[in-house]
Amino acid sequence: MLLGKGMTRIFSFFILTILLISGCSENQPTDSSREVAQGQVIGIEGNNNTYAWKGIPFAQPPLGDLRWKPPVEANNWEGLLEANSFASSCFQRTSSLESESEEEWSGSEDCLYLNVWSPNFSKEEIINMDKKLPVMMWVHGGGNTVGSAVMYDPSLLADTHNVIVVTVQYRMGPLGWFRHPSLFNDGSSQEERSGNFGTLDNIMALKWINKNVEQFGGDSNNVTIFGESAGAHNVTALYASPLAQGLFHRAISESGIVSDSSIEASESYLSEEGIAPSISALEVFNKILIANDLAKDEESAKVLQDSMTPLQKKSLLINQSPEVILRASSDSRPKRGGMTRAYPDGHVVLRGGIQEAFTNKEFKKVPIIFGTNKDETKFFNAMNRNFVKWEPASGLFKLVTDEMPTEIIDLDYYQALSFYGTAFWKHRAVDNPSSQLTASGHKDTFAYRFDWDELATVNDMDLSLLIGSAHAMEILFVMGTMEGRLFKSFLFGEGAYPAAKKLSNQIQSYWAEFAYTGNPGRGRDGNLPEWSSWSLGEGNKYLVLDSENDQGIYMSDIEYTKDYLLSRLIKDDRLDEMQKCEVLYGLSYGDGNGVTKKEFNRFWDGRCANKDYTNLLNLIENDTLEEDLSSQRKDN
Repeated sequence: MLLGKGMTRIFSFFILTILLISGCSENQPTDSSREVAQGQVIGIEGNNNTYAWKGIPFAQPPLGDLRWKPPVEANNWEGLLEANSFASSCFQRTSSLESESEEEWSGSEDCLYLNVWSPNFSKEEIINMDKKLPVMMWVHGGGNTVGSAVMYDPSLLADTHNVIVVTVQYRMGPLGWFRHPSLFNDGSSQEERSGNFGTLDNIMALKWINKNVEQFGGDSNNVTIFGESAGAHNVTALYASPLAQGLFHRAISESGIVSDSSIEASESYLSEEGIAPSISALEVFNKILIANDLAKDEESAKVLQDSMTPLQKKSLLINQSPEVILRASSDSRPKRGGMTRAYPDGHVVLRGGIQEAFTNKEFKKVPIIFGTNKDETKFFNAMNRNFVKWEPASGLFKLVTDEMPTEIIDLDYYQALSFYGTAFWKHRAVDNPSSQLTASGHKDTFAYRFDWDELATVNDMDLSLLIGSAHAMEILFVMGTMEGRLFKSFLFGEGAYPAAKKLSNQIQSYWAEFAYTGNPGRGRDGNLPEWSSWSLGEGNKYLVLDSENDQGIYMSDIEYTKDYLLSRLIKDDRLDEMQKCEVLYGLSYGDGNGVTKKEFNRFWDGRCANKDYTNLLNLIENDTLEEDLSSQRKDN
């Protein structure tokens, strides 16, 4: 999902507090020295009895003529590289996730670096290993427009379960996925023509891992890719990439999106209605012409663009600052467009898109886990002033955020809206691909739903109702980063911490067992409930992950098909007829995780087809909320 300025406020209030990471020491033990293809590198003492190597380049900086080009292998370095600090995030709009800066932009185009965590093995212990350790490559989320590897500390996972964890960065937004026709010609490679530069960055990181990870004690023949949200989308794009085959051996998609960008929309002008599934590179170019005072408006920009030679267009694009490019891309967002996603170009990603990897019986597959959280969309609904009242923060909370939620306006409606939004997300991101893979003969398909929601009440707001098992919440449990006093006093409800910590240990055990064997089974110690693969027809489908204070861990046989969800919506007495239609209309808007227009019109014997959704459309499409929030910040 694209996160606007207002949406990042819920990050400030909530997610930032659960992902705060205590820094590693700066000690550089001699035993952390490693020899990789580019030269010698020394790390530092990480948390939880690990060594950490931060800021290792895996590709050359994609600057100048390398912008919008496939990544090039990193150059060798002279002497000893001291890998003791994270590299800059990739260039992006400043997010309160990472910075309190008033600057609009942060990061750098020079950002293709990775970080490695391992148990604190000596070089001699690595040499004498009977068997190298599984490797897990983490791909961060953030809508493919914001985010960074800096935010994650996988040291507990690495230490507890003897795995090597690598976190990677990749180009984002229009610097990572962009298909303007002037950027390639008849002599361009298929990678150059693909527009999938962010995907190619992740492939280059995998190549670096395959070439170098054994120096850290890792097994290059046992690599698991895992990521959350946009990171999970990128994981499934790798799953559907012929170029990535053989570079990884298992995959975990946490709350991912399995749809693709539209090549046609990217290389066409917007219609007069302004509706398209993806950003148009031609519209971005028009905005760049206007920003450079080469055109006064859209009409004159289009005339000028059409008259320019490909070389003139390419030169203008290459010589723009990243700020101009990202602002032009943001200003070009169409109505009903999706988040930044990979292109189904037929070379980097299958022509049939990510879905083809699930349905094509001939395409090579590896074991995979799909999952979502029980309350994914509450994370986003909580920011909507039509659903939740927000007021200026008071007391110590002013240190974290300038506004706080104070009341859910209509709890029944809020709960119902959040359920269907999340349930259709689960259908598209978990249940449907799991069924497709299993039907294609791929039995090593596993699924989960993360249900933990035992949150604290803060300033009289019950976060378990407001946020619940929110989008990104499971990361805290996968990484195990919950020891700080802030977590215990702010995040967890009364008596919730011990059971949550136990659940985190169990989730890490499942993830590690999957990395070792390709089957999460009963966890590393063989003492957890059996996690069986997805079954077609009757039978268990997915594992529910919850604490022993609530439901515990168990297998569920309830599949979220469209028919099941639409039937449930018709019978839902929390909503009146118009509300039911509005909920489904919202889910049919754009290319999200809902239903097609045809399915919407057929729903409930056509009762919803001819209703007036003008007010709902205005709510979805206008930007006044963001402007109001900006004004409130200035006034406060």
